[in-house]
Amino acid sequence: MLNIKANFDEAERVLSDLARKQLPYATSLALNETAGHVKEAEERTIEQIFDRPTPYTKRALYFRRARKTNLTATIGVKSVQAQYLKLQVKGGRRTPKRKALVVPTGARLNKYGNLPKGALSRLKRRKGVFATSASGGQRGHLPGGIYQRTGRKGRGPLKMLVSFEPRASYRKKYNFGPIAMRVARKRFEAAFVNGVRKALSTAR
Repeated sequence: MLNIKANFDEAERVLSDLARKQLPYATSLALNETAGHVKEAEERTIEQIFDRPTPYTKRALYFRRARKTNLTATIGVKSVQAQYLKLQVKGGRRTPKRKALVVPTGARLNKYGNLPKGALSRLKRRKGVFATSASGGQRGHLPGGIYQRTGRKGRGPLKMLVSFEPRASYRKKYNFGPIAMRVARKRFEAAFVNGVRKALSTAR
């Protein structure tokens, strides 16, 4: 989560009475314009660094707007998406909530590179397909996963469709904070000028 705040004490000293009165409103406009640019930049980054991100991942960010009585604009990651994106931001290890992590190896994926919903159940019902436990130790000590028999009468090599893994490690990939701050520094000055102009043009 990134909070963009403003301290306008220095600007207030050099403004006219009218401009000074409108300064909180102008600042809120500048913060919201800047935060909008930050959100757009972060969303572009998500599309660039992730392989075929789902629409759900693309909509991961929220925007809490500043007001003249609260000069803080916030760009953050929604709670559900944050559960998996935090590993892309910080790195670390993911362990399964149940018995194992499901990692596709030879199964058909959807257009986002993921196993379709219900794919495991459908795979297990297919002829010539069988599963071993997450801990392995079955079918000749095969690693845990889902396999398909190949060749004539299923006598060919086994093809692993899905692997059951005990953990997965992630390296830092998504530089959320540095990207946001770089865009904010670049955009705020012009946004503040625009905010002052608009605030003065609407002053009563």
